[in-house]
Amino acid sequence: MAQSVTKIQTRLMREYYKYFSKYAKGKKPEKKVAWVTAFTPVEILEALDITYYYPESYAAVIAASGKEQELLEKSNQCSLSPDCCSYSCCIEGCLELEEGPRGTPPEPDVLIATNNQCNTLPNWWNILAKRYDVPLIVIDYPGENVNVKDAYTYVTEQHKNLIEQMEQLSGNKLDESVLADLIKNSERSVYEWNRVASYLTEKQMKPTELFDGITYLITSRCRPETAELYELMAEELENREKADTKEIPIFWLGYPLWYHEERYFSKLLDGFRVSGSNYITWWSLDYHGKDIFEKLFNAYNYTFLNLSQKTRNIRLSDLIQKSDAVCAITLHNKSCKCDFVSAKNIKLPQVEVEIDMIDRTFADIEKAQKQMELLKETVCTELE
Repeated sequence: MAQSVTKIQTRLMREYYKYFSKYAKGKKPEKKVAWVTAFTPVEILEALDITYYYPESYAAVIAASGKEQELLEKSNQCSLSPDCCSYSCCIEGCLELEEGPRGTPPEPDVLIATNNQCNTLPNWWNILAKRYDVPLIVIDYPGENVNVKDAYTYVTEQHKNLIEQMEQLSGNKLDESVLADLIKNSERSVYEWNRVASYLTEKQMKPTELFDGITYLITSRCRPETAELYELMAEELENREKADTKEIPIFWLGYPLWYHEERYFSKLLDGFRVSGSNYITWWSLDYHGKDIFEKLFNAYNYTFLNLSQKTRNIRLSDLIQKSDAVCAITLHNKSCKCDFVSAKNIKLPQVEVEIDMIDRTFADIEKAQKQMELLKETVCTELE
């Protein structure tokens, strides 16, 4: 039977969430369960047959279902200030009330956090470790500000320690050939995803397709079906009509708005066309290297959010130039100010909007509307 985008998406989501309802109330799944942050080397867990979940991704699902406000309020009452990351607040509320659009995830046997996206996550994972009284493993990725040889030795030792600990947890022994195949799956998924993302500049499409589509690269990147999914998506987009040249190409800088039906300010951007986004490149991990450990090192030590500000500015400049955008909308995210990157060094007209990717009450929409009107006026004047 011929595969389709919808069939593969449904199968991947069904597989990912299959334990939520059945095991949400404390019953243990047959496999060991890890909760992980977004840039954890999950190929290792997959190779050892350990089930893993991304609480951050589930927070996005909760917001998309319109159920985040009650959970944010509960979290504020119990533990976390509203100034904390809204992903963490949303999940804490979910766990307190034991409510969510798909229930709550099975309780973890281990927690794995990394610092290659933001430094708040290990602190949040400490709260979760106390809640469940389970081991917490924090992987430290030094990034590009450390000598490559020293960084490789340091990170690889942590990866090998993770393998040893996960072998003990699962009772399974790592087969390096299996791990190598899973890394190849991830490489192929990234390659096909990059093909999909490249069409945003030239085809008539909304960023919604990519903001939602990247989910599978996050949660299922080392599964062969994910690469197949993106290959089919790329084939469909190749035949899509060209972008409307009458609309102003704008670069979306920051997170999607998970609570928004279309994940972005579609009404505020009337007359604009989102032709590029840095978010859709964050999981385009580079697995180059001569063996499994070098591949994992390069992929996870050099994530976009773990690079120096100088390198991020260079990469951002390149992304914007390739997008043909003539202006930018920059989201100054309440939850992620440490990851804030503006287009100020790119010499493009832009607006900076105070926003949050989960908490819909935080944005001043009226102010944002005026900012967008001014931006349109500025850009149109320059294009005349």
